[in-house]
Amino acid sequence: MAVDLFLPEMAPIGEKIPVSVFCHGFKGFKDWGFIPHLHDYLVTEKRALITFNHSHNGVDKTDFDQLEMFAHNSVGQELRDLESVARWIASEEGEGYHLHPEKIDWIGHSRGGGNVLVFSHLFPDWVRSMVIWAAIDDYEHLFKSISIEQWKKDERVFIHNARTKQEMPLDISMLNEYEQNKSRYSILEAARKTDKPLLVIHGTADESVPYSAAENIANACQHAVLLPVQDQSHTFGVQHPLEHLGKAPIDFWDVLENTKEFLEDSLEDYYLD
Repeated sequence: MAVDLFLPEMAPIGEKIPVSVFCHGFKGFKDWGFIPHLHDYLVTEKRALITFNHSHNGVDKTDFDQLEMFAHNSVGQELRDLESVARWIASEEGEGYHLHPEKIDWIGHSRGGGNVLVFSHLFPDWVRSMVIWAAIDDYEHLFKSISIEQWKKDERVFIHNARTKQEMPLDISMLNEYEQNKSRYSILEAARKTDKPLLVIHGTADESVPYSAAENIANACQHAVLLPVQDQSHTFGVQHPLEHLGKAPIDFWDVLENTKEFLEDSLEDYYLD
């Protein structure tokens, strides 16, 4: 896994640093669009940030040039990737960077948001709070354009990547793993059961994941805060590549500001509000 760790320039001496982990989506990677610039806003004197590529996202550096890896990705594999990141933070090496293993906040976009919710249910001790951007509410959403019967028959299907114009393969092993663990991977059930602070941010004009997904998650998690971004898209108006945050739409700056404020609020303040 390719991982970037961004540390505060002037961290408090002798104190452990809370860390946010950003989880990209289905056809995403750590150097897409806004992701490589998040540290410019989210890293403070009291917070570090980790961004990473999932082990099977099919990207070596900045291109989808490992499509066989992408083909054999799965929900379980991505959850294991999140577990690996959390275990590293809690390891001796993570301790060497003064990262706080009990103060890990997770930010997830699209499928990454769904992953964060399920991960919080499976590994609650490694989650302090969550912010999800344009998150899916069901992993089957990823397969909505695919004939499941054809997939089972051919054992491999292809999905179109509109940005790169590639036909990206999905092996039957992905579907099999999901179907065998369907109840375990229920995003809405995870939302119902979590007691962690949750901020749900979603564009009302999201063309990839409908705004109703955010409403479903917020309705399932009674203490969640739902923040609609009026008339905005799945990526809040950001396109790839993005030169720097100064060129991001104002709506995305609102997403960043609300995310940062939410992460900086103490859990006590959160529940009092």
